[in-house]
Parts: sequence; structure tokens; C-alpha cells
Amino acid sequence: MMKKLSIFVFFAVSSIAFAQSKYTIAQAEASTDPKVLANFIKFNPDHPKTPALKQKLYAVIMDGNPKAAKPTVTPLSTAKLKIEVKKDIAKGKNDAHTQKTVDLLNHLFSNDPNRREAYVAIENKSKCNMIVKISGKKFYNLDVKAKDQNFILVDKGTYTMTTTICDAKYSSVKTINKDIIVSLNSK
Repeated sequence: MMKKLSIFVFFAVSSIAFAQSKYTIAQAEASTDPKVLANFIKFNPDHPKTPALKQKLYAVIMDGNPKAAKPTVTPLSTAKLKIEVKKDIAKGKNDAHTQKTVDLLNHLFSNDPNRREAYVAIENKSKCNMIVKISGKKFYNLDVKAKDQNFILVDKGTYTMTTTICDAKYSSVKTINKDIIVSLNSK
């Protein structure tokens, strides 16, 4: 009986030992290894520092992931935009697109320094289609075909832009106070 009890106690203690994280909070906080962070988070979901470690894990994965989307932001070239608008008008795009173009032209040719909107162009240099979610005081979704670009007028302010480009996640906080072009690729 005593032997069975000691075997039971041994298995109970060993199962508790294996159900805990291999790492301490100090090791997790000092580490940039995603395996260490994920292990601690998995076995300590109620720990007070788990939310901060989740953010750290996300940052480590995004910074160390070679497939993470890398943006480039360039000033708007109105000459290039005028050429693109002329091409769109010559092709006879549908009414919704024509209205969008009219709104854009009104925005570009407005001399009002207090205008509350900014032009945001998203240039997709990847081979995959994407939908860019722009979240802030207002919310916008912009679909951009592979190897193409699309634009939207947004109210000036701070926005979080998120999308997935060929399975690579992109997220960035941008303060939009002037017209910009954001180029995205999955490299």
C-alpha cells in the first residue's frame, strides 16, 4: 500500500512539474527568444505580466520575421497622380470610382490650408491582393490588388494601418496630417 501511495505521489508531483513553464518571469522578461516567451505565456496565462509579455512576443516575431511587411512612405507626387487620374477617366471607370476621382481632384486642387482631409495612397508591390484596414477616429477599408495601387481620402489624425500581405502581417501607427503614399511589399 505504501509503495502504491509513493508511486502515486511521484506521478502527481512530476505531472505538476511538467505542467509549469520551464522559465521564470525574470527569464521571460530578459529574453527575446519567442519560444521562451510563448512557453511562459502558455503556462502562466493569469500572471500579471503576461499581457506585456504577449506584446513583447508580437514585437519579437514581427521584428525578427523575414516575411514581415516593410513599408516605405514617400511624399505625394501630384504630377504622377494627374497622369493616373487621366488614365482612369480615359478608361471610363464606373460611377463610384469616378466620384472618388472627382473627390480626389477637388481635394488636390483646393487651396484651403484648413482642409480636414488627407489623401492616402497604398501601393501594393507584392503578388498578393490585400485589404488595408485604417482605424482611428473613423474606420476605412481599402482593397488593393496585387502589383497595383488604390487611394482614399481620410480625415486627418492618427490611424493604425493593418493588413496581411502574402501571409506577412503589417501593422503601423501613422499620424496622417498631409497627403502620403505608403508602399507595401512582402520582402
